Amino acid sequence: MKSNLWPPFRLDWIATNRYLPMLIAVWATGLLAMDEMNSAYWEDFFPILVQLCFELSPIFICQYFRLNTSGTTSKIWWLLGFAVIPLVALLAYHNSMFVQQHLLSRDVTLFILWLIEGILFFNHWLQHKSKNRFKFALNMDTGLLLVFILLSFMWALLLNSHEDPLNNQPIPFLIDVKRNVLNLGDLIAYWCQMMILYGCLFVLYLIHHHLLIKRVLRQQGVVAYLWMTTLTVLILYPVLSQLALWLPLNQVQMTLIPSGDHNPFDFWNIYIATLVMVISLPVILAFQAQADYRDVAELEQKTLQTELKLLQQQINPHFLFNTLNNLYALSLTKSDVAPGMVLQLANLLRFVVYKGGLDKVSLADEVTYLNDYLALQKVRVDNKCEFTIDLPSEPPGFYLSPLLLIVFLENAFKHGIEPSNQKCWLNVSLTFVEGKLLFICENSLPKQKKAQPEPGIGLDNVRRRLELIYKNQHELDILVSQESYRVTLTLDLNE
Repeated sequence: MKSNLWPPFRLDWIATNRYLPMLIAVWATGLLAMDEMNSAYWEDFFPILVQLCFELSPIFICQYFRLNTSGTTSKIWWLLGFAVIPLVALLAYHNSMFVQQHLLSRDVTLFILWLIEGILFFNHWLQHKSKNRFKFALNMDTGLLLVFILLSFMWALLLNSHEDPLNNQPIPFLIDVKRNVLNLGDLIAYWCQMMILYGCLFVLYLIHHHLLIKRVLRQQGVVAYLWMTTLTVLILYPVLSQLALWLPLNQVQMTLIPSGDHNPFDFWNIYIATLVMVISLPVILAFQAQADYRDVAELEQKTLQTELKLLQQQINPHFLFNTLNNLYALSLTKSDVAPGMVLQLANLLRFVVYKGGLDKVSLADEVTYLNDYLALQKVRVDNKCEFTIDLPSEPPGFYLSPLLLIVFLENAFKHGIEPSNQKCWLNVSLTFVEGKLLFICENSLPKQKKAQPEPGIGLDNVRRRLELIYKNQHELDILVSQESYRVTLTLDLNE
């Protein structure tokens, strides 16, 4: 039994919550503050979290109103919360000693908020594009590339905020907005060089993902993957280290490569390359498992849609066969009603041809179709069959799958009424209660038959269609006795 207390705390609810970036920013800033204080006590940590929540409350409030409004109003709240307020806070922080002494939230806090909000915005943009123009989603490659670009920009801001930062290490984690604006050329130069550094890691990732894992691990096995990965790391780490050393920012005594010196062959440089391989392996496998699952789900959906179309097409010949037999019988007797019946048959064929292949048709069209079919049958068996028909003259504005109810009528005539040599009867009703359709078709059985047999293709197909289209939205009950055959279909048309 499912508990009503659990859903608000489900993992999917937490993972997709748009307030999560703020929690990450608060927690990360709190940990940095604890590190600066050199404190190891939880009683110091929780007051810091409370103060940070208070300091960021204006952004929290803007995010709340942004998520609960739409259109221009939502955009205004977003600009206020993620542009105006952060910029004012940065200016106050860098121009007031009092604010610097008492404010715990800082540049890194706002950067984390901007970084995650940017990733979410980019992901939403790509998904919107994929739905309306082309198939493209934020896969692992594009996501990691975006992260590297943003990290490069962060490091560029940090380096450009200090005078000759690489010769004055360790570099304080402080971003000077004013200095970055005034030295925009240096900022771009740092950004391009940092993107080249991260590009070396991205090259390792691409080779690992698309060559070593997809081509070697999946096709050749673990042993081949291990020695190929080892060989790749040994070959590439000095090459990529040398490329990084050629950058102007590494023309200093302490470089930004792992070894910290100017030796591309230093074995310590292999550390980062190995780390990229070790960290990316489970992540890549997880993404591939998710992609495989999505492909299987899409294939199953396409298979079900194809099967449904085939089922609907199988119904049409069965109906045409029975209806043409009826018209043929009327023609043999040279009945005066034959011309009118031809017109009714044309209406039925028009419905089958133009609407029978649609996903949904209006209930009014379906009821008209049933009335025309019953009118055709009445001419043939009116002398021996008593009809009780209760179909709504003005059906409600619901939609349902076409040619769904006619199968039960065809079944009643084929196996109950037509074989009978004595008086027989047919009761058909269609009612609605709170959006639920209740269809009842009950017919008498010939005395020479103990039970009405179920037709192979008709009833099996309608059951399959109900399972495909109205899964968990229908109930089909068939009651067979010595004298009658009763079908009761309940269909929820609200969804």
